[in-house]
Amino acid sequence: MKINITFRHLTLSTVISLILACGGASGSDVSLDYNAHSVVSQPQSTLSAFTPTPFPPVNNDQNTHADRTFSSAEKTSRFLQQSTFGATAQDIKTLTHSSASKWFKNQLSIPTSNIMPTVVSYAPKSVNHNDEFDLFFIESTTFAFWKNSISGKDQLRQRVAFALSEILVVSNGGGETLTDQPTAVAAYQDILINNAFGNYRTLLEAITYSPAMGHYLTYLGNEKTDPDTGRVPDENYARELLQLFTLGVVKLNSDGSINKNENNVPVELYSNKDITGLAKVMTGLDYNETDKDTVSNNIFTRPMAINPEAHSDQEKVFLGLTIPAGIDAEASISMALDHIFTHPNLPPFVTRQLIQRLVSSNPSNAYISRTVAAFTSGLFTLPDGSQVGTGKRGDLSATVAAILFDNEAREPAITTAGKIREPILRFTQWARAFNAQNITPQYQTMLWDTSAPNALGQHPYRSSSVFNFFRPGYTAPGSITAKKGLVAPELQITNATTIPGYVNFMTHYISGEPQEADVEDILEEFDHPSVPITVEDIRKSFLVTYEEELAIAQDVDALLARLNLLLTANQLSSTTLTAIKRIVGTIPNDEDDGYLMRVRVAVLLVMTTPDYLVQK
Repeated sequence: MKINITFRHLTLSTVISLILACGGASGSDVSLDYNAHSVVSQPQSTLSAFTPTPFPPVNNDQNTHADRTFSSAEKTSRFLQQSTFGATAQDIKTLTHSSASKWFKNQLSIPTSNIMPTVVSYAPKSVNHNDEFDLFFIESTTFAFWKNSISGKDQLRQRVAFALSEILVVSNGGGETLTDQPTAVAAYQDILINNAFGNYRTLLEAITYSPAMGHYLTYLGNEKTDPDTGRVPDENYARELLQLFTLGVVKLNSDGSINKNENNVPVELYSNKDITGLAKVMTGLDYNETDKDTVSNNIFTRPMAINPEAHSDQEKVFLGLTIPAGIDAEASISMALDHIFTHPNLPPFVTRQLIQRLVSSNPSNAYISRTVAAFTSGLFTLPDGSQVGTGKRGDLSATVAAILFDNEAREPAITTAGKIREPILRFTQWARAFNAQNITPQYQTMLWDTSAPNALGQHPYRSSSVFNFFRPGYTAPGSITAKKGLVAPELQITNATTIPGYVNFMTHYISGEPQEADVEDILEEFDHPSVPITVEDIRKSFLVTYEEELAIAQDVDALLARLNLLLTANQLSSTTLTAIKRIVGTIPNDEDDGYLMRVRVAVLLVMTTPDYLVQK
């Protein structure tokens, strides 16, 4: 206990002094100075990068082109930070000097880690569990997310699905049906996971028929117009389908730039008349009820069924498409989705947001244009000369490859490249980077809801609205990024509360506090769950020993070089490294724990610097 008490006493003041030393935030200008780091490239470290040698030789026997993506440990680390939930030392060691093209293709074929199996494992034994309340079951979608994101082998799929979840938003944070019925959101998450490398048109249809989306955007049970009562179809899904999931609100050029009229005013895509026309299409969808239900196959997991009597048989007109009167619901929905999918706005609107979630908040128009080309052609040529994709418009495997292998992603030459790391990704990166053992979030009540500002300020699949945790076009008022015409979406959840909240949250895990938790208090909090719990389960949960870091901790330069590579792909500036070295170099070897305090403080300091928080 002594080391953790000392650690907590030391770290917050140390972090503040480090931020000041690095030219970061101070006083009331905290958010503004964080913005400054998002638009200015940091000079590279003067320390040698940690290099886990020896590396396997390049094997290009079957390659027609040289694939240099993993030609150095730094480049490998950077690629993995963009394409996974965090690089690991083992991955850097194994993949450096190998083929990134081969890695990418392998990730496309790795067996899928779904959410539903975990949810089912926590379900009450009775099929009719309406009268049963089990907190573990309610939180099981969260447990599955942390497990899959941290220890899942299908890292690229999980990361892309998470990116899609921030575009095609469904949230179980409302405390109603989607909270009480975890299978609904689990089924929705699995739609995103299973279609992460599929086709965007297929994905649009799957989410349209999803009861979770039907609940969230209130069109489940949507009925046709009734002139006698004045009832009109619910417009919620029709509006968000166009505005957030596919097209946006203004006309775009193929490079993502805004199309303007002769008066230099953005051209609006549609009016409310188009929304009302599309809303008629989205009538008649309701629960798909059968006589027999199981936990994994019930009205919340099956695609919605069509009630013909509730579907509008009127003519439906929107965005230049006319669906004649009398066309049934299934055909109407298919025609509508086809029309939206082929709209020229969809590729730049969707691909720009995927770039933002994986690589950079402010991609150049040329970068967007190249990604749009892969989306529309459904093909992309990898660095080794092989191709991925089906050759059909909307292929997400080709799109994701285009995003990750683009020169602007691999060799960013502009000072505005990069993005702020989402808090969720910072935590998963820590767990993966330091080989956290026993990924058992069910024993970590802090992970059950990390959305509070004094935690991570963000929780997976639990945004406060359909507009996600942050908007893709968000600019922080009065910030340097705003003055430069840049967006910084993640700054929408970055403020004077979430910054120290993140520091305290990470301190809890980095310092090993879960291993010193009051087990009796935790067992009381669990309130007799259906799954047996032992003291050992709790004490070993998310255990990190820092063995590899301790082996080199006597050499501060070597320790920081390792952390720099592993956590930031060597983007810490020489100023930042000097400041951290000055602090951790004063932490002596402890009689009982060796250099454990030094390692923990070093990890926390790196993960709270502006250099780290902005992923280049």
